Amino acid sequence: MKAIPIEIAKNPERLREVEWRDLERAMREVFEQLGFKTELTRSGKDGGFDLRLGCEENGETQIFLIEVKHWLASAKRPGSEVLSALIDVVARAGGTTKGLLVSSSGFTGNVLSGRAEVEQHTVRIAGQSKIVSLCQSYLQSLEGVWLPTTTLSEMLLEGSS
Repeated sequence: MKAIPIEIAKNPERLREVEWRDLERAMREVFEQLGFKTELTRSGKDGGFDLRLGCEENGETQIFLIEVKHWLASAKRPGSEVLSALIDVVARAGGTTKGLLVSSSGFTGNVLSGRAEVEQHTVRIAGQSKIVSLCQSYLQSLEGVWLPTTTLSEMLLEGSS
């Protein structure tokens, strides 16, 4: 899976050629390299998220549930219903669990309806540029030139809404 994030980092347009499940696997590789403990859910029975990330910060375990939507071929974009489903999953997880919905195809105009609910459960959204940015950090990490200037959780949520 190393080849996919490297290719995306070097040429972001190549993201369009990646199959959706391969992107989920590639993002797991990226998060592992950047320092997260990761778990990739089973396809189709993922419980409302694709990746479970964990990291230690200030003596506490931070948990992130990541939903990856890669619908470039169909021109579909996730909207408020997809975001609401992730909010429900994060709320059921409880504690300090946070969520991130990442979409390579952008979002519908109504995705942030119910924003108060999003803020309450710390669920954020991020587009294609976040995927590319993470892949670029991954490549820099492999090359030994990436030095994190923030915590892993801050880096993950940076640039999201």
